[in-house]
Amino acid sequence: MKPKARVLINLFLRGLLVVLPLALTIVILIWILGIFTDLLHLNELSFVEIVVYLASGVIAITLIGRFTQGVVAQQVLEFLEGIIEKAPGLSWIFGTTKDMTEAFVGDNRKFTKPVRIKITETTWRLGFLTDEDLEELGLPGFCSVYLPMSYSIAGEVLVVEKSNIEPVDVDPSVLTKFLISGGVTEIK
Repeated sequence: MKPKARVLINLFLRGLLVVLPLALTIVILIWILGIFTDLLHLNELSFVEIVVYLASGVIAITLIGRFTQGVVAQQVLEFLEGIIEKAPGLSWIFGTTKDMTEAFVGDNRKFTKPVRIKITETTWRLGFLTDEDLEELGLPGFCSVYLPMSYSIAGEVLVVEKSNIEPVDVDPSVLTKFLISGGVTEIK
């Protein structure tokens, strides 16, 4: 191959590395916005109305967060949660959503203990320790570890002997980004 052609191909590939992630991000955002536009009939609203609705939503959620800090509000929320948890069907949806939200956000985050699991002598998997003792499942000496899947919000839970788990000295948010990106982001 001629040197000029090789330079052009390298420049094209370098440009592709810059444009492709940006383009995919924009396409995914447009797709998500398209779904919301169809569901909420946003195409019938002006840009200013959409901005006002978004700002109102952010302000409303912030105010709800502020008002639910008090003791009385917490008791009211616990009462309402108790009613929802007794409703068939709703309890499963609400409980699962609440557990997943609390796992990633708030004071009771679950993915705070990065670990590596020895799969073979030369292979390790990275994840987060979620339960250090599974004796209640009849598995004394075993732990549960959550393994996020790359390029997905899905994951899997492995039950692993404690002797095959080692802590990883890295910030949990950095490890999450590393795992979800398929291992292509840098760990600093």
